[in-house]
Amino acid sequence: MNAQIPIKPSRKISLSVSEAHSHGALGYLEMGNPAGETVLFVHGFGADLLTWQFCLVPLASRYRIIALDLPGHGRSTPDVGAADLAFMTHWLDEAFDVLDIDKAHMIGHSMGAKIALGFAVSHAHRVQSLSLISPAGLGGEFHHETLDVFLNQGDAEALARHLLGPKGQSLGPSLTASLSNAAADPARGEALRALLGNAKIYGLALSPEGFDWSRVACPVQILWGDHDRLIPMPEAHRLPPSAPLHLIEGAGHLPHMEVPAAVIAHLKDFLP
Repeated sequence: MNAQIPIKPSRKISLSVSEAHSHGALGYLEMGNPAGETVLFVHGFGADLLTWQFCLVPLASRYRIIALDLPGHGRSTPDVGAADLAFMTHWLDEAFDVLDIDKAHMIGHSMGAKIALGFAVSHAHRVQSLSLISPAGLGGEFHHETLDVFLNQGDAEALARHLLGPKGQSLGPSLTASLSNAAADPARGEALRALLGNAKIYGLALSPEGFDWSRVACPVQILWGDHDRLIPMPEAHRLPPSAPLHLIEGAGHLPHMEVPAAVIAHLKDFLP
């Protein structure tokens, strides 16, 4: 009998769209080791799956890598339902089924981290670990005014400057172009306004004491840029006790783009 030839992990980044989701198009990419555990990347507000481009290849030899476009973003449907956490976690649960994901290590940024955390509470059996980068929804400061100006006046350059820290300044032109494209379509612009409107009202921290981390059964780590001006790191009592906390020096709100080597190192240390 011939020995089975192992499947070589793919390092090629290719984009796909599935029409199997009940809410419409689902934009995603898949790469890496098909026999490895799944690592799922969930981007933040106004971004798309390509925000993770610097983090994917270094993990591809060991893990099955999937990054997706959330509703209202990228190549996915503009349908954001009620634009709340309940809709997003329900949408994500179906996305797991469409993409044949039983369970995954989830890496989320900002709004995507909020959604991943909510998903870990409502669908604990599907989440093996959480790496939360600059997570939204924990309470504390959230300077949404710059996002309002961006959506209502189209000043993508000002938002890009606000998002980036000292080590990310070279990303300014490309980030400005990406943000401009994100809100160019009227339907997607309305979706973003609805998501931002709910983000101002609804968070995960439903009490002054903050989010109840005992509701999360899986391992958690937190990564935060030390120059984040959009969502500065909140008070210690709002963060998970005993979970690793990594401040990314010189990064603003986008440490996975600004200082990807540091983020990748922390992911490799944390993931099994």
